[in-house]
Amino acid sequence: MSMENKRYYLELRGVNKKYGNFQASRNVNIQIEKGRLVALLGASGSGKTTILRIIAGLESPESGEILIDGKLVNNTPGSERGVGFVFQSYALFRYMTVYDNIAFGLRVKKKPRNYIDDRVHELLKLIDCEGLEKRYPNQLSGGQRQRVAFARALAPNPQLLLLDEPFAAIDAKIRLELRAWLREMITNLQITSIFVTHDQDEAIEVADEIIVMNHGEIEQTGSPRELYSHPQTPFVAQFIGASTPVENYQRFRFFQSLGDDTTAILRPEFVSVFKKGENKKYTESAEEGVVEDVIFRGSNLEIRVRIHGVVLSGNRGINDPVVEIGEKVDVFVYRFLVVDGKKIVRLDNSSLREESIII
Repeated sequence: MSMENKRYYLELRGVNKKYGNFQASRNVNIQIEKGRLVALLGASGSGKTTILRIIAGLESPESGEILIDGKLVNNTPGSERGVGFVFQSYALFRYMTVYDNIAFGLRVKKKPRNYIDDRVHELLKLIDCEGLEKRYPNQLSGGQRQRVAFARALAPNPQLLLLDEPFAAIDAKIRLELRAWLREMITNLQITSIFVTHDQDEAIEVADEIIVMNHGEIEQTGSPRELYSHPQTPFVAQFIGASTPVENYQRFRFFQSLGDDTTAILRPEFVSVFKKGENKKYTESAEEGVVEDVIFRGSNLEIRVRIHGVVLSGNRGINDPVVEIGEKVDVFVYRFLVVDGKKIVRLDNSSLREESIII
């Protein structure tokens, strides 16, 4: 085995999978280091769950290789791959108690009774569900059921944990709590983990690394910050973060066209909205717009402004002077992400000195 292969705990090499005429994955290559928490992010039908099921041994690829800890596992049954799987719908056995659900995989492996008892109680403590071992799934909250599903997957000590939309069936408040809990748990356990999600906020908040998928292919891989700050494809630029498509972006002051066939993407953090007379620094560079909507977002206000026939979004602090719908305001655009074919080019307002550019 080469030293390069030893760097990764999981590798997919040129994996292809079709369902009839539908290409679910196309030449997918993935390398994940041991102990990393990785998100497979994409819209419905992007191929992310197919990849998860292929890794778990629940599906077989038409071509390509799957390696776990340096070993080719294409022909290895899923039960022998050292993989734990958490399903979107919990998939707990309704007729079994919490204790028996967690113990299930250990009993299948014919572990000693004392070992099973110790392991189940260890996991109950880990998931903060001590005292619930005699309850049945229908006696638990959604968050508790998902924690029990995590514990059942962890019981056999897998070295690879796979989670398919693990928070989709849980209400918003509990979902936020479970995100933080999952990240802390996996960080403490140092178990290599992959979770599927279509929620970009979830992926950005939880994952060390994100793999963005689209139509069965990988668009880009990187840390949340890398994907957000340096998108490499038009799909990633629009999928990660809020964005507004803008044609004829050269209509805005201090921006020149990068080509006749180019369009642009604008994010709220690239836009500053000022009341008339409030802006001192960018007085000469700002343009006039009209406020179309003001939306309270909790920690800030989203201001939607019409300028050059386009409605843009910018943010203002909740303690900033109030702007009203219909009010004329000054709008300063710092940057566009310009789509040039299949690549993304950052285009900054030319009135900014280099040291003033917002990164």
